[in-house]
Amino acid sequence: MVDGKCAQVNTTTQANIGCAVWKNGACVQCSKRWYFSNGSCAAISDLCSTWDDATGVCQSCYYGYKVVDGACVVNIDLSVVPNSNLLCKTWAAATCTECADRTFFNANGICTSVSAQCNTFDKASGDCLTCFLGYDVLNGSCVYSPSNTANPADLGCGSWDWKNQKCLACSDKWAFNSNNVCVPVSDQCAASDKAGLCTACYKGYDLTNGQCLFSLSNNAKPADSGCGTWDWDKQVCLSCSVAWVFNDKNVCVPVSDQCQAHADNGDCTKCFKGYDLKNGTCVFSDSNNAKPSDLGCGSWDWDNQKCLKCSNNWFLNQDNVCVPVSDQCKTHIESGDCDSCYAGYDLKSGKCLFS
Repeated sequence: MVDGKCAQVNTTTQANIGCAVWKNGACVQCSKRWYFSNGSCAAISDLCSTWDDATGVCQSCYYGYKVVDGACVVNIDLSVVPNSNLLCKTWAAATCTECADRTFFNANGICTSVSAQCNTFDKASGDCLTCFLGYDVLNGSCVYSPSNTANPADLGCGSWDWKNQKCLACSDKWAFNSNNVCVPVSDQCAASDKAGLCTACYKGYDLTNGQCLFSLSNNAKPADSGCGTWDWDKQVCLSCSVAWVFNDKNVCVPVSDQCQAHADNGDCTKCFKGYDLKNGTCVFSDSNNAKPSDLGCGSWDWDNQKCLKCSNNWFLNQDNVCVPVSDQCKTHIESGDCDSCYAGYDLKSGKCLFS
C-alpha cells in the first residue's frame, strides 16, 4: 500500500535467502549447497559431502558421519574427532587440510560456514566478495539492500524488471501507453484491448469508439412503478414492492392501506385497529362510533374496556369508576379529597365547606 494505492514492490526478500538467480520477481536458480523445495531454496545439510541436486538428499557424508535414509548421522564418537572440526572435507594425520564447500578456516583452524547471502567469498577470511540479488557488500558482509523496499518507477506495472528498470507487463486493468508507461483502463470498461480501449462496458454505459459513455437508459424508469425488483434486460418485474402484489396481468397493484397483513393475491388477512375483516377487505368498524362506558375517563383501553387514567378533576373511586372532584377544590389528592380550597371555602376533612 503506497498512498492509498497498491504498488508492485521487489519480491526479493529474506524469505528466500538461498536464491542465486532471480527473474521477474521469481527465483530460477538456487545457490551452491541449496536446492528447490516447494518453490523456495532450502539448504543442503552441512554434513553432506555429496547430494542429490533435485531432492537435497545426502549421498555421502564428511568424516565421522554416515548416510542413513538420506541424512548424515554420527558414525563415530565426536569426542575423538580432531578439534571437533565437523565441516572438514579432507583429513591428513588427524589434521584438516580442506574445508567443505562454502566454508573456510577460521582463526582457530576450524571450518566455519560462509554467510548464506554471499555469492562469492574470500576462501582465506570468509569475507563476502559479491552478494546475491537484494544484498549489498558492506565490510565483508552482505546486508539487506535498500533496493528491496524500492518502488518501481512505473506504479501501474505488474511485472517489473529490477535489473533493467523497466516494466515487462502492466497490472490488471492497466495498459501500456505510447510512452510504454502503464496507465489505468477506464473503470467503466468490462473488457479492454492491449491499447487500453474498451471492448465491452458495464451496465448503464454504451460503447462508443473504445470508450464507455453514460447510457441514456440510466435515466429510464421501470414500466411497472410498483415493482421492487426490475429486470432491466428482459424489462419485466421480478418482485413487487412492500404492500404491492401482482394482479392477473402480472402488474404490481397496491394492497389496501387498511390491511395489516395480506395474502399473495392482495386480500387482507388482518386489519389495523378501527377496521373489521370481511371477505378479504378491511371495512370501517362500528366500534369507531362507540363511547367509553366511563365518560369521565381520560385514557380508555378499548381492547380491555377499562379506564387507564381519569380526566382532569376526576378520580377513580373504589369501584374503579371515574367520578368528579368537588368544584370547590382548588387542588386534590389521588383519592379525590381536597387538599386546598378556593377563596370563601374552608378545608375540613378533605372537603371544602362554605365559610
